[in-house]
Amino acid sequence: MVVVISAPRRRRSPPWFGAETRRALVAGPAVAGLALPAGWPYWRDHPAAAAITLAGCAAIAMAGVLLATGARTRRTGLLFAAASVCWAVNWAASWDASIGPILSPYAQATFYLALAVGVLLYPSGRLEYLPDRIWTAAACAVLWGCPTALWTTSKPEWAAFRGDSVWWPAPFPDLEVFRAVLRVSATLYVLLAVSLAVVLLLRLPRMGRMRRLLALPVTVAIGFVGISAALTQRPIMEDSIPLDDLLRVYAVQGAVVVLVPLTLLASALRVRIAELTVAGRMLRLTAPVSVERVRDALRDVLHDPTLELWFWAPAERTYVDTAGRPVDPGPQEDGPAEGGLDRGGGDAGRWRRRVEDAAGEPLAVVELGAVLRDHGSLVEAALAAGGRALETARLQASVHAGLEQVRAAYRRLVRAETAERERLARDLHDGAQQRLLALGAMLGTLEAVTGDPVVKEHARTCREQLVAALAELRELAREVRPALLVQDGIGPALEVVAERVGVRVELDVTTRRFSREVESTLYSVLCETLSYAVDRAHATRVHVRVDHADGRVAAELVCDGGGPGDPAADLAGLSGRIGALRGAVEVGGGPGEGTTVRMDVPCE
Repeated sequence: MVVVISAPRRRRSPPWFGAETRRALVAGPAVAGLALPAGWPYWRDHPAAAAITLAGCAAIAMAGVLLATGARTRRTGLLFAAASVCWAVNWAASWDASIGPILSPYAQATFYLALAVGVLLYPSGRLEYLPDRIWTAAACAVLWGCPTALWTTSKPEWAAFRGDSVWWPAPFPDLEVFRAVLRVSATLYVLLAVSLAVVLLLRLPRMGRMRRLLALPVTVAIGFVGISAALTQRPIMEDSIPLDDLLRVYAVQGAVVVLVPLTLLASALRVRIAELTVAGRMLRLTAPVSVERVRDALRDVLHDPTLELWFWAPAERTYVDTAGRPVDPGPQEDGPAEGGLDRGGGDAGRWRRRVEDAAGEPLAVVELGAVLRDHGSLVEAALAAGGRALETARLQASVHAGLEQVRAAYRRLVRAETAERERLARDLHDGAQQRLLALGAMLGTLEAVTGDPVVKEHARTCREQLVAALAELRELAREVRPALLVQDGIGPALEVVAERVGVRVELDVTTRRFSREVESTLYSVLCETLSYAVDRAHATRVHVRVDHADGRVAAELVCDGGGPGDPAADLAGLSGRIGALRGAVEVGGGPGEGTTVRMDVPCE
């Protein structure tokens, strides 16, 4: 679904009295009107039970119609609407005539089955887990099988019905078998209710936070209703009970069942309140606006700590993350997905939505957990409420993208410089040094074979100068790219430098190896800092530490000398080289205070 940030549109009808509400207000009285004649023989002597039951039927029907308007709660709503009709039909047993007594147990069983399956479908719209499907199959067998076993093995008077016109086709009436069926049915009803509570509890840890907030109250309500129904049903599972006792239990069960639609309406109201308050929360959490604040505000409002936010950078014609790095968000959804399937790009279980500004230009892409598909209206409200903040943050992200391009160019220069140093060191070793060695060997041969003392003396002098030049050339090659740095890392390379500076240097350097760019840059910077500490700060004691933790390498140089000027200004050139690797430099100290240089560079 594409969220367009634009001015709010005026509604033609009040939001509290839309088409959905009007349909619900019609369905509720209609089902109550069906229940009134169905249970009239009982209602006329028990007005309180009539009021509670009719209100319960109406509440369940209204909740079902309202839920049926949602894409993901449609099945739950239809089942609740069917349950309300079944509960109304259940009261046909009060007439004690015709097919009402035999129809009532099936209507009651279907009522509880529809309620339970509707809750298992809520709020995702499908039976997501294997225990849900197993319980549903078992409930169908128990709730429809037990009434069938009861009327096939009994006479109507054994099941509380003594009317003259009761239609009760009992093919195998047997009182002892009927009593056994009653006991088995009562036990199965209790086991079914307890297993439903267990299944509902097992679902909760697998749900996301948003879905769990909605499902938990409904889970508690349906679990309580199921167990209450099983316990209240058990005492009347006896033969030859009075019809009034049976109907009194029905009235108690109907009063308890009202908890389910009330809990569902409370959960729906909670979602609507969250949508209404999301604007204020977004404004409060994003002030002052920054890229990170907008992302963190969306994570907080939508209860999704994994949420990612990528902004469109017009100059670069690409999306960038909060640090300004280019990213490829892949395809995004242009419409609501059904059934919770991930139709967008990205990893399984993720959902990406594109946000556009009022002009229809790309603004951002939000990647959320797939569980938030069930709360599309809340996501849309959060993105719309944060529209201005998103536009402001997009400008910051564009600036970050420009800075990231500069850093990338600088990193390419560092890599090129490192490669050039390696090439120069290799050329000095393989080219000039080898030629000088060959020339030294030729001068040695000339000195040995010549008989002219003057020539011999000149050859010896040239060879000595050549050896000195070769030593200087080797020293230069080590400065350009020390072989120890390539072979053994920063620690051994710094040990050689520390031996030549003429002051006491303590090294505490990790043996971990890093990338070529990181090692070369850190070595060069530490050498420059060490040179400053000795030559400019006149230090007598220097401590160098290089450590690694959490994907970053931290380097620190501390000395007891302070330069005549500002160390931060004298070492300003370090920031560019470290910044090219997305690192940071901190320089402190001054005359009489010593000097401290800290560097932090990512190395993963």
